[in-house]
Amino acid sequence: MKPDIRVPVPGPHAAKLVERDHRAMMTTTKTAHIAAASGQGVWITDVDGNRFLDFTAGIGVVNAGYSHPKIVKAIQDQAAKLIHFAGTDYYYESQVELAERLSSIVPGNFANKVFYTNSSTHTNEAAHQVCQAAQQGRHQYLACHGAFNDRHMRSAAFPARTLDNAHDICPFM
Repeated sequence: MKPDIRVPVPGPHAAKLVERDHRAMMTTTKTAHIAAASGQGVWITDVDGNRFLDFTAGIGVVNAGYSHPKIVKAIQDQAAKLIHFAGTDYYYESQVELAERLSSIVPGNFANKVFYTNSSTHTNEAAHQVCQAAQQGRHQYLACHGAFNDRHMRSAAFPARTLDNAHDICPFM
């Protein structure tokens, strides 16, 4: 498979969708005028039939690719049992099993626990609170210059600077 550009980007259908998006949504990060219709593996097909290689591994795709059959089946199986469950309020065996699996691969010889989050906002906020609770005099975070670090005020305010001392970074960041 290879990229297949059938019409200039954005194509006529994509241009209409982009226009509708701009009227209906607050756009904060969109820069490419690619209007996705479907994805398979590393390939995205837009609403005009153009096919692109998505080498950025978009949110939620990570390195598994789009519509991977095993992942689709796992999602379907889970949705048939329980679509959403507040793991912060109740107990659920598969959540515990995953935490145990994750804990088993963490390096180091110490007790650890898993804290699930559903966004970088929650992750960054939790990391800040853990660093604060550790009270080890660490007041800086590691953030990549030009990267999307979040929409939460604390994360969005991450300064882009070179760190002088690695010991100033929270140890797990």
